[in-house]
Amino acid sequence: MSIFCPVCAWRPQPWSRWQCRPGCQTVWNTFDTHALCPGCGKQWRETMCFACHQMSPHDDWYHEDVLDEAEEIVRIASERPELIPV
Repeated sequence: MSIFCPVCAWRPQPWSRWQCRPGCQTVWNTFDTHALCPGCGKQWRETMCFACHQMSPHDDWYHEDVLDEAEEIVRIASERPELIPV
């Protein structure tokens, strides 16, 4: 799973912090709790990107890692070598 802004692809770091505002003012990494404020329990639906300053649905920040074609061929070859022509 990769986490990055769905608008500009900026990747938050482990030390990146958001603030529950308006709210209880708690500061934390929103991706540690899937956007649930540890201070007041507010579930944030959107997250702001520090790079492009756009708000996006929090769930849209999570992206499945997709193997590129070469990696997929290597994976298949290691699991099922009889399928790869010699």
